[in-house]
Amino acid sequence: MERYDVVVIGAGFAGLTAARDLGAAGRRVLVLEARDRIGGSTWYRPDAMDGAGLEMGGTWIVPQQPHVFAEVERYGIAVRDSELPQRMTWSAGGKVLDTLLPVPPEEYGALEHALRQLLAAGARLDPERPLSEQDLADLDVPIRRWADDAGLTGNARELLISWFCGCANASEDTGSALDIIRWLSSMDNSLWGMVQASVLGYTFTDGTVSLARAILDDSGARLELSSPVSAVRADDTGVVVEHAGGAVRGDRVLVTVPIGVLGDIEFSPGLPADKRAASAENHAGQGQKIWALARNVPEDLSGFGWGTSFDYVGAMHTTERGVVLVCFAPEHDRVDAADLADVQRAVREFAPRAEVLDACTHEWVHDPYSKGTWATFRAGQFARYELALGRPEGRVHFAGSHTARRWRAFIDGAIESGRRGAAEILAADQ
Repeated sequence: MERYDVVVIGAGFAGLTAARDLGAAGRRVLVLEARDRIGGSTWYRPDAMDGAGLEMGGTWIVPQQPHVFAEVERYGIAVRDSELPQRMTWSAGGKVLDTLLPVPPEEYGALEHALRQLLAAGARLDPERPLSEQDLADLDVPIRRWADDAGLTGNARELLISWFCGCANASEDTGSALDIIRWLSSMDNSLWGMVQASVLGYTFTDGTVSLARAILDDSGARLELSSPVSAVRADDTGVVVEHAGGAVRGDRVLVTVPIGVLGDIEFSPGLPADKRAASAENHAGQGQKIWALARNVPEDLSGFGWGTSFDYVGAMHTTERGVVLVCFAPEHDRVDAADLADVQRAVREFAPRAEVLDACTHEWVHDPYSKGTWATFRAGQFARYELALGRPEGRVHFAGSHTARRWRAFIDGAIESGRRGAAEILAADQ
């Protein structure tokens, strides 16, 4: 049986970064990836729609994310800042508001109250420390409950709930408000920064794969694609990893698969109860990201909505036939991406004259190697699982963006976790 110093399970940014760091330290590394591509929860399709490259998963980065920007600089990866829209479009239940702010004048006080409550909550967090250790249980509640507890009313309440759901890609009754308030805190408690981190940051000129490929090429690791792992069996002398291509042995293993996929791998010794429970519950990010090509929409459309099918619709590219829109919904079945009429119905809640010509998506929720979009914790999961998910179990180590500190569920968090995982393994071998 072939033997490696470390077997890395998963070729997303966490696994690739760890393989690179381990290789630089002289370790012989094998990376096993279930899919036929690298990138994990990022997936760039260069000619998916009228020649426009589309990111089916993770997309935006911001300078406040130090790990990903350090890698961009290290490899000279081209990125570009988003063009700012001239105005925001607000959609209340499909009615486009002809106002500068998302509330009527009589609700300006309610909007101010809502923003003050959000900023006050963000100021309580230290994003560099585990949130489960910071007396924040009153924020680790469903998004809807946080809005009610904070006394939000009117359009301001509906807007913030919808905004939180959009950031979470989760419903208001499952997603943890704390997980989204963390975005605000991580952007130095800047509301504008929070918007940038969500939909108006930097994008990769040649797709996220340009960075993933650069890290892989620098790693010296062996990569095997289409190799889903079925079992991880550890003993005092090493770990046997069984996968579609056979079995290999490693001194140590780094597991970077998403939360919901952990339970599909047979571990021996078995995983402790907290890790098993976290995987069985899965995370709350169970929504949609749909790309649409449409005519009769503004080339700089950037719309937030409440009581709408999509909670955000934004223009990303312009082609000869129309405008390429990125659209998000907090639940996976709100819009039928295979039905252009249904996508058009949803887009028209933001641009009433829109004619949708094409649509494209990836069903991350039904992807057996993802079981969800980005890993927003469910309400209460910080206290139960935040530290457990990244805790090593003997020779078996764990990484992935869901184990990161400041930028959980982002590309930056995946890279952070990969670096931590590699350092942890190197320290354990000393």
